[in-house]
Amino acid sequence: MVAFTKNIYTLLRLQTMREIPETDWKKLRSLKTRALNDACARILDAVGQIVHKKDGREHAVYLELWKLLKKEDDLIAYMFDDFKRSTAFYKLAAWKRHGLVSESDLALFTEETQAVIRLFNQNAD
Repeated sequence: MVAFTKNIYTLLRLQTMREIPETDWKKLRSLKTRALNDACARILDAVGQIVHKKDGREHAVYLELWKLLKKEDDLIAYMFDDFKRSTAFYKLAAWKRHGLVSESDLALFTEETQAVIRLFNQNAD
């Protein structure tokens, strides 16, 4: 019951809190380059694994690469395009959901922002 009450409180606060607090926005902006580089490094690792196993299947590997890059490009766009305060909660939640920010990174943000991110990701599962 306590968790449910806390979630309701967070949802009510979210309705009044349209944008991430300024201090959290500054922290989020400082994490963006690292998060983007980490996401790209994962993609490049996946590309390397695909290319490494080509062995006479060049066309199949090419198609696999194209499919991977299309999927990952859509995810990169979702997580990093339209980066502004009004979308910051969504971006941070996506970064957390995809392992681009750790619990220690999340702990840098205000308790309200942490609660919103946890709630977003709880409902995303």
